[in-house]
Amino acid sequence: MQYNVLTRASFLHIFCFMFDDAIITQRLGDVATVAAGFPFRGRIKNQPNGNTVVAQMRNVGAEAGVDWANAAKTALPGRKAPQFLEDGHILFAARGARNYAVLVESPPERAVSSPHFFVITVKDPSIALPAFITWQINQAPVQRQLDVAATGSHIRNIRRQALENLRLAVPPAETQRVIVEFDRMALAERRLLEELIANRIQQTDALALGLFNRNGVQE
Repeated sequence: MQYNVLTRASFLHIFCFMFDDAIITQRLGDVATVAAGFPFRGRIKNQPNGNTVVAQMRNVGAEAGVDWANAAKTALPGRKAPQFLEDGHILFAARGARNYAVLVESPPERAVSSPHFFVITVKDPSIALPAFITWQINQAPVQRQLDVAATGSHIRNIRRQALENLRLAVPPAETQRVIVEFDRMALAERRLLEELIANRIQQTDALALGLFNRNGVQE
C-alpha cells in the first residue's frame, strides 16, 4: 500500500538522521521566547458580543488542538492591546496533571489564552519549526524533564524558567518536517482505527439486540 511505503520511507529517513552530527542540543529558551497568557483576574466572563476569543483548558487538547468554535468570547479589560495569538504560536499547559504543548493554527483575528498557558514563540521558524517544537515537547524525553521540574503538592505547575531550560534535540529543518509529517500520519491512522473499532462495536451490539428481538426476548 502507498500509505505504508511512505510511512516506512519516512521512518527510515528519520532513523538515519538520528546519528547525524547536524542534530543540535539547545534550550527551549535559545530557540523561542516564553510569555504568560493574558492576565485575567478572576473568572473569565463569556460575553457573546465580545470581540476577543479566549483559549481555555476546556477547549484545548494535546491531540485535538484548539476548539475555536466553542471557545468563549469576552471583552478584554484595560486599554493596552495584548499580543494576540497568531499562526505558529505554541500554547503550553503549565498547570494540571498533564503539561502539554499545542500548535496554534488559524486562530481568530483577536484571540488570547487564559493564564493557565504559556505562549511560546519560535524565534526563527527556518531553524526550528513550531510544529516540531510542539511535537518534541509532548514526547517522553522532554516530558521526563517536566516531571523533574514540576512544582506544587496539589496542583502540578511548571514555571517559566523551567520551561525555558528544557533541553531539545534540534535536527535540520528538513528532518523536522519529515518527523512532523510522520506524526500526522500516525495520528490520522490511529483515529481511523478508533473509528473502525467503534463501528465494529456498534455492529456487534446490533447483532446481539437483533437476536433477542427475533426470538421475542425482552431485555
